Amino acid sequence: MRRNLTDPRTAPRMTAPPEHETAPYLGLSWRDGAAQMRGRAHWRSDGQAELGQVGRLWARWDWDGARLSAEVDPFGFFNLFLYEKEGEIALSPSLLELVAQGCDAAPDPLALAVFHRMGIFIHDETPLRHVRTLPPGARVTWERGKLRITGGVPVPQEQQISREAAVEGMTHHFRTAMARILEKWDAPLILPLSGGRDSRHILLEMLRQGRRPGACVTFHHNGAAMNAEALAARAVAERAGIRHNVLGHARPRLADAIRALVMTDLCAEEHAQMMPLHDYVLDRGGAAFDGIAGDILTNPDNDAEQFYRLAQAGDFIGIASGLVEGHGRVISQPGWGRGAGPLWSPGRDEEVVEHIGRAVAAYADAPDPYQVFWMYHRTRREINFVPQAILGKAEIVFCPYLDPDFARFCMSLPYTVTRDQMLHDDVIARAYPDYADIPFAEGFAAPPPRGGSLTHKLRSARDVLSLTRAFGNVPGGARALMGEPAKLRRGPDMMYRLHAAAMEGLDAARARHLLDLAAALERARPKRLISDAL
Repeated sequence: MRRNLTDPRTAPRMTAPPEHETAPYLGLSWRDGAAQMRGRAHWRSDGQAELGQVGRLWARWDWDGARLSAEVDPFGFFNLFLYEKEGEIALSPSLLELVAQGCDAAPDPLALAVFHRMGIFIHDETPLRHVRTLPPGARVTWERGKLRITGGVPVPQEQQISREAAVEGMTHHFRTAMARILEKWDAPLILPLSGGRDSRHILLEMLRQGRRPGACVTFHHNGAAMNAEALAARAVAERAGIRHNVLGHARPRLADAIRALVMTDLCAEEHAQMMPLHDYVLDRGGAAFDGIAGDILTNPDNDAEQFYRLAQAGDFIGIASGLVEGHGRVISQPGWGRGAGPLWSPGRDEEVVEHIGRAVAAYADAPDPYQVFWMYHRTRREINFVPQAILGKAEIVFCPYLDPDFARFCMSLPYTVTRDQMLHDDVIARAYPDYADIPFAEGFAAPPPRGGSLTHKLRSARDVLSLTRAFGNVPGGARALMGEPAKLRRGPDMMYRLHAAAMEGLDAARARHLLDLAAALERARPKRLISDAL
């Protein structure tokens, strides 16, 4: 009988050997005056070291038998997890691999309480007490049992600059960042193209510099009827004469959620919606661009004005409260509004708000404290999984907004320059006038959301039953995942239930089971991806 790895009757047992290539791992301990080592002595996050480190996420470690050295990119957007307990340390780009190798999986209650209320982990915290990520620009050494870590967030200093000069400066720095990348990479590449500013800016500058992506790709979840994002992307691609692939086929929702949860190492409650893009890149390889950080660096969101005023008054607890309340509203069903905190870590509201408030206060001297906090906490700790994990199967992923000159220029801009939320729009319109008339996604009237076919719904129900058993420990079981949740919206409800199930009794065998299950689902991923092509 052919083995179906999503069927609970034949799914990998928790004690089964790994059915996939394990993540890189290095474990070190100091015993009786000698170092003991397990795993890989040398590792780099990709094989493209000769391309330099401009606009990329990266990490590396080297162990020479006596001394460990490790480092991550200047903004710390690559999650390299460090375990430390009782004289032992371990490194891996996978938190679950650390646990699977025997690292202590004791939970961190405060970090989890923040995650339940904001959907992110802040500072370098993870769900586990003894595991953290390396800070921005980290340099790590370990020798004779002594661990030393340097690095951290440099607080930007405000520059005195006019709005006109800010537009010119952003244009110059972004063009320079793109030129640095394109000079080093002359092979084909893929550009995920949304209906927003960041990816459009990348495409238009690429065209200005005489380069064309092999294809632009947009995902959505509305079947054959393209949503506003896809319509905006199609309009740009059509005018540019670029191949444009739209990924709109119905998806196995629970399988995507499990894969995303494992892929993000229990550190995010997003990204399941992006699995079509992951599968597209996985099947094609090559290089890719990602617009990470373009939004927060160039265009404050709708909370920015309120939070700026609170920061000016020194009310960082007020900012923290606003962040928690805002996230709660976004993920809640009508009539609830309180988010996941009271459901998964009740009674910790005050402690969480104080913890977040102290984190925001660390950037009190920045031109916009909220911007810098969001850049180094949410963008660095959650959105970073797009280039690191979702696009991680690409040969290389370029992130031009993380060019140090561009990013530092933007974080030093006075809030008065960014306040109207039109700075990025003005840069794009002025630099590429031939495309200035094409609206962004919000300017397109999209068709109403559509559900999957009856066949897809029946298949999804079957998958929920089998995968819930295979995953194990899911609060409420398949029944809770199949019905309309009472308090949280369906997506967040599913992710928080899966997260709680993964954390319950997490140990080496459980971690290996989760890794194996996600790998099995990846092998069984949908092959029909492109629903519309230009």
